[in-house]
Amino acid sequence: MKNPLSNLFKRYSRKVGLPPGTLIYVGEERSEPIVINLIEYNESSCRESTIGKYEECKSLNEPNTVTWLHIQGIHEVEHVREMGQHFDIDTLVLEDIMNPTQLPKIEQYDEFIFLIIRTLKFDPDTNNLSEEPINLIVGNNYVISLQESGEGLFQTIKNRIENQQGRIRRMQAGYLAYALIDLIVDNYFVVVEQISDTIELVEEEAIANPTPDVLKRINSIRRQLLLLRKPIIPLRDVISEIQSREIEIFTEDTYPYFNDVYDHILQIIHTLETLRISASSLYDTYTSALNHRMNEVMKVLTLVATFFIPLTFIAGIYGMNFQFMPELKMQWGYPIILIVMLSIGIVMFIYFKRKKWL
Repeated sequence: MKNPLSNLFKRYSRKVGLPPGTLIYVGEERSEPIVINLIEYNESSCRESTIGKYEECKSLNEPNTVTWLHIQGIHEVEHVREMGQHFDIDTLVLEDIMNPTQLPKIEQYDEFIFLIIRTLKFDPDTNNLSEEPINLIVGNNYVISLQESGEGLFQTIKNRIENQQGRIRRMQAGYLAYALIDLIVDNYFVVVEQISDTIELVEEEAIANPTPDVLKRINSIRRQLLLLRKPIIPLRDVISEIQSREIEIFTEDTYPYFNDVYDHILQIIHTLETLRISASSLYDTYTSALNHRMNEVMKVLTLVATFFIPLTFIAGIYGMNFQFMPELKMQWGYPIILIVMLSIGIVMFIYFKRKKWL
């Protein structure tokens, strides 16, 4: 089985010695086509379209219109370079966009701010936690979002814009950036809940049937919880920097919403700490259940051995076949010994039952 970290380091090795801003995609090789979705809206109108060239996006600097450009696919170098040239985006930003391992961060430039947020997805069947970065370029009246896959994470935001739900059509681009970040953070709750449910199921399995497969699942959950902290802890610092109110793109009426996002992140972090403790106790539960099961097996084996000790003793004595043993010539010796052995067995069984050992 190939180690994914080994493949990642091999891809990183291609960047060694190259100048800053050199565009090399270091993620897994992909061949999906690039999809560019454009949404232009204000309080009175909304237009959505799929474009083929960035020249078709002409509303980026219109003061009364918010433009949301969502790009699905960041694995083509020439495509990302073309996007950067058209919107005058620094090559260092483009380099970060093409690195899908970047942790959450925020950088402020003259005309825009650049944010990296990571989405999470958990598969309860395989205990597999997957993640990918969402790159946000936020200007005064536009948001450019870039991600590799197209799983429709932001479809609910698109529906709110199209159906004029809430205040999103009345707000500026900073509020759209908040809505995207808030949706990602809300999805963290779903992932945390799924992991919590998985921990409960594994705990039940560990108590009922502590098999090696259960131990593998316990170790897998503990690893996933460690990985889960990687995109969430840095995001707390990102939102905290936005709360400092030193970023002009976010207006005063947007900051209270980021306070709410910050509270959600703190709640998730505290929940993760609780789950981490629960996952650690799973191993103790598994060990206790395994020991209990072993004790029950040893108890049964001990009772069986104890049951046969006197019978074996009698059989051993009369199995010696010495010449002058008086019982050897008895006509009813054999059935008498069998009756004695059966009586001893019955007496021992009754005694074990009264002691509640059986």
